[in-house]
Amino acid sequence: MLDHLTLMSLDALLIAVFFSFLWKRDRHERWPYFWKVFAALLLGAVALGWLMYPFPRG
Repeated sequence: MLDHLTLMSLDALLIAVFFSFLWKRDRHERWPYFWKVFAALLLGAVALGWLMYPFPRG
């Protein structure tokens, strides 16, 4: 069974690949854009999780 962080990383990877092929035509433009999108998705999700941590879980 995969944990949540692994699934979230896989989701960020697939979304970053999709958007980099969708919006960038040149191979040299795709790599920096891929890493920016991947980092934004993954780090943004981790940061949001840390911000929600102190709130009660209902």
